[in-house]
Amino acid sequence: MMRALPERSSHCFNRHWERLVLVVFLFFQAGFCMAWPGSGCSIEEVRITIYLKDVSLQKAFIAIEKKSDFRFITSIERINTKKKVSVSLQNTSVKDVLENILAGTGLGYTQINNNIIINNKTAVVRQAAASVMPAQVTTETAPLEVKGSVKDAKGSGVPGTNISIKGTSQGTTTDLEGRFALNVPDENAVLIFSSIGYITQEVTVNGRSAIDLMLLDDVKQLSEVVVTALGIEKDAKSVTYAQQNVGGEELIRVKDPNMINSLAGKAAGVVITKGTGGPGSSSRILLRGNKSITGNNQPLYVIDGIPMNNANGTQGNSLFDTRDAGDAISNLNPEDIENLSILKGASAAALYGSQAANGVILITTKKGRKGFASVNFSSNASFENPIALPHVQTKYGQGYGGVSNTAVNDSWGPAITNGSDKHLKSFFDTGRTFVNSISVTNGNDIGQFYLSYANTKANGIVPQNDYKRHNINLRGTTTLFKNKLSLDASVNYVEQKVYNRPMAGFYFSPIFSLYLFPTGDDFSKYSGSNFEKWDPSRLMNVQNWPYIKNEASSNQNPYWLANRNQTDQFRNRTIYAFSAKWKLTDWLSLQGRATYDKVQDSYELRQYASSDPTLVGINGGYRKNLTNTDQLYSDILLSGTKTLGKDFFASATLGFSNTQNTFYDLNVGNSGATNTLSFPNFFSAYALQSLNGQGFFNATESLQKRLSQALFATATVGYKETYFLDLTARKEWSSTVNQSFFYPSVGLSYVLTEHLNPNEILSFAKLRGSYAEVGNALPFGVSNWSPPYALSNDENVIGRGTLPFFSGSDTTSLKPERTRSWEFGTELRFFKDKLNVNLTYYNATTFDQVFQIQAPAGAGAANFWINGGTIRNKGFEGTISYKADFGGVTWTPGVNFSRNVNQIRELSSLLKSDWFVLQAGGSTRMLQLFLTRPGIANLGGRAYGSYGDLFGKTYQRDENGHIKYNETTGLPLLSSGTDQYLGNANPKFLMGFNNQFKYKNATLSFLVDGRFGGKIASMTEQWLDFKGLSKRSGDARDAGGVTVNGKTIPAETYYNYISGKGDVAAAAEEYMFSATNVRMRELALSYSLPKFSKAIKDITVSFISRNLFFFYKDAPFDPEVSITTANGMQGIEGFSIPATRSYGFTVRATF
Repeated sequence: MMRALPERSSHCFNRHWERLVLVVFLFFQAGFCMAWPGSGCSIEEVRITIYLKDVSLQKAFIAIEKKSDFRFITSIERINTKKKVSVSLQNTSVKDVLENILAGTGLGYTQINNNIIINNKTAVVRQAAASVMPAQVTTETAPLEVKGSVKDAKGSGVPGTNISIKGTSQGTTTDLEGRFALNVPDENAVLIFSSIGYITQEVTVNGRSAIDLMLLDDVKQLSEVVVTALGIEKDAKSVTYAQQNVGGEELIRVKDPNMINSLAGKAAGVVITKGTGGPGSSSRILLRGNKSITGNNQPLYVIDGIPMNNANGTQGNSLFDTRDAGDAISNLNPEDIENLSILKGASAAALYGSQAANGVILITTKKGRKGFASVNFSSNASFENPIALPHVQTKYGQGYGGVSNTAVNDSWGPAITNGSDKHLKSFFDTGRTFVNSISVTNGNDIGQFYLSYANTKANGIVPQNDYKRHNINLRGTTTLFKNKLSLDASVNYVEQKVYNRPMAGFYFSPIFSLYLFPTGDDFSKYSGSNFEKWDPSRLMNVQNWPYIKNEASSNQNPYWLANRNQTDQFRNRTIYAFSAKWKLTDWLSLQGRATYDKVQDSYELRQYASSDPTLVGINGGYRKNLTNTDQLYSDILLSGTKTLGKDFFASATLGFSNTQNTFYDLNVGNSGATNTLSFPNFFSAYALQSLNGQGFFNATESLQKRLSQALFATATVGYKETYFLDLTARKEWSSTVNQSFFYPSVGLSYVLTEHLNPNEILSFAKLRGSYAEVGNALPFGVSNWSPPYALSNDENVIGRGTLPFFSGSDTTSLKPERTRSWEFGTELRFFKDKLNVNLTYYNATTFDQVFQIQAPAGAGAANFWINGGTIRNKGFEGTISYKADFGGVTWTPGVNFSRNVNQIRELSSLLKSDWFVLQAGGSTRMLQLFLTRPGIANLGGRAYGSYGDLFGKTYQRDENGHIKYNETTGLPLLSSGTDQYLGNANPKFLMGFNNQFKYKNATLSFLVDGRFGGKIASMTEQWLDFKGLSKRSGDARDAGGVTVNGKTIPAETYYNYISGKGDVAAAAEEYMFSATNVRMRELALSYSLPKFSKAIKDITVSFISRNLFFFYKDAPFDPEVSITTANGMQGIEGFSIPATRSYGFTVRATF
């Protein structure tokens, strides 16, 4: 049993830990400062021990690379990949190893610094080891000199490319930056460009003195290596589960302050919901559906093999007061990301145990490389404006029943001629985002470093909403003791400041009162500086708004909320990371890693006097929140790779990890009409008081800790490069429960093409299948080492508080939620790998769902936690990509698609009803979000409910599906009793269509993203009907009323009825919209300027745009807008900040 640690503060320990990491880091950086590209060791000096048996030349080269710092580059496209070589040498120079391996192959080699170029023995390449440009070989004086560069599809130089003159023995190779110079015998000479991993190309000189060429990947030659759980690299053929990679360039092509939003539409089975809190707000990402009812549904983020603490802060889960405190993943600088891998299934993530139920996103960051020095700069400016604003009527003014009444904000008054809807646009500013970043990288045999800085500044579309972020990242790597010891140290610092982040919902959202502003009133009387006015009786400015008390919900001047409901959200975050790896033998290594992630958040709310007195006291309100979230992680890994006999190989890792999470929270403030400040607008904790004489303020403080430890192992066994068996196991202990848990996985893959004759159609085929069990850790506050405490109401000194009644029950018998998942799929490549197809089917069942329910009388606690409930997600996903070249135009299309079906298979019998309420409709009485017991009568004809089901009042219908009406009033009849099924918020099908066209220096990229199926409820449309502001209510008044069944009903009567005015519940069915939409998600047009300076390697200018337009949508708003990213709140639109269209420019330069 894991016992709780003593309650002593870990502050001293953490402080010493920070100092230790910093000292070690600076020690390595002292050496890195000397790093500069230079000559590597000679292949005659470097000695290795190597054992190979019946392996391909390509694998032999990879084996040498792993045991040395040399990099192999081949100039022969059709290298004999079927030829097998064997070698068994101890402490032998690399030169002698090469002589043994290449004997009888007709191949030779040339060393250039740390590069070993493999070529024909007949090809003569004379070059000094330290030369910057390879020397050319000529047999006679050439009349024409050709210079140029060779780049890959990403625009990076391809060093070591062999360039030969067809029909001669003359040639050269490119330097480390991909540049070359060569004398040709005549202007019609044909040059042959070849390099390992690329398709050989022939180019006629045609009298040109400059040739710049892009080499296309030859996937057949590449032995693709992928990064898997714990940062372990594997041959892609051996992977037994679905994994999708997204290159770092995809995250920066069209930037977003939260880089995770750039994944939308680019990966199969991934659903991203963007927060509505303006720039840098949190995002919700789902991989293969919702798996937890009350717990976490978002994936684990892993940076360079280390789990990251994705602290989400406060996320609103109410329709009335929703605050977005951002998330941790949005803090990262996308320019620092090399690659992002999405492990969607449990099998892929099984090594992370109780953190793996929702999948894993692996992030590989950039680091310095040997022999490469570069400075990269990028500058981005984008501008955004709201789209899909509501349509309102402008013909009828304030009042009721056609009678004018300017004291109310209902627009059921008489016809007018001065109506306008211009205020809907004029309130919003043009959003502006500026991102500037610079990085410097350098390295040699001694050490390598990577240093970057990024500055992000954004102004949201809501006035006074500003976002600022600074990122500094420093990383250093080195190898010591003849490459036996590898060290990697980094520090990443983030400073983020958000001012006046908009809230969603009814109480504090400026959108609520903006959209409900009555037709006929002059908005300019309350906008700009007119949002406040001088009150001579109070000798101060007060809110200028006549409609504060006209609603059951708060209604305040939107400019007042933007200027006098001020919020400051500040974050300081530092991530220290250190890794040391020792090569025990040629096949065995020992690695230790540690990270310390410290997040410090502060939140301050200042509500000025004369705010809505229902929510704030007469002198104003104040609240301050301080939060510290720390994670200390360490692990140790013993890894080995070994060839076993003639046909087998095995790789395995055994490890132990330790994770300590600490969460500290201090909250001071007041709320409600009876709590106010001692003096108007004096914002301080010392000015808080209560008007009811029961104390002067409320304060709570909590300290929560959790410790988890795990033993884990993984092994892969391969047979003849054809069959692969993958096994993982993890044993985990947690301080929150008194038992341990075991998480296993097993997977198989079979490469069919190893048994097929090579052909022009099928290049590669693999079948794979896997099974795994993973968990979802208990919510952080379920069990604490230190319970929270609060100040009693009559204390005046912080620190003299008394412990409150502990409302929770014993949770030591509670179990983490557990997922059992299996999947199978195939990977196919056709036409020399031009066409790639990847398909997967999965089935995952999550049981032991965690609920908090009310305890029975006399239980000794107000609530208690239970395990009870099962959710199943099953579906399919796939990707299809193609590479084509048409007359110099390279076209790379890609399609990803997925479908997920979610079912609630069981709910605990301890739940007293067939319903578990996720979110009620509140005063709107429109809809409920329920989880439902299987088999109840109102599931819409389905046997099982689903996460995201929406329930509410529907129209009564006859056996033919026609709506029934009251014969007297003519109004439609609504369902009675239990609310009825209205639809589900989740899409039924997802598709993304990504395209890239490249012609010479120009590149056009665009992404079409579609979500099909699903429903969304609009409370905005309901309230517009309620107030007589909707366009359709105005149209009905133009027509003399609403005609149903031959009976005309006054528009006010009809729309008051269906929108739920008075004691009548709203006809929720009326306000359900299809969430189907297809949009132009991203568009980018870029051009690389011709090189005009040796110091400048590349300058690229791009035009970018996001959410350019919709191809189709049914809803009168953007159906992807959600009131919050919290659990149980999807499928509801309610006065959220409107979606935006952005456009801008990016300039990127490499020196």
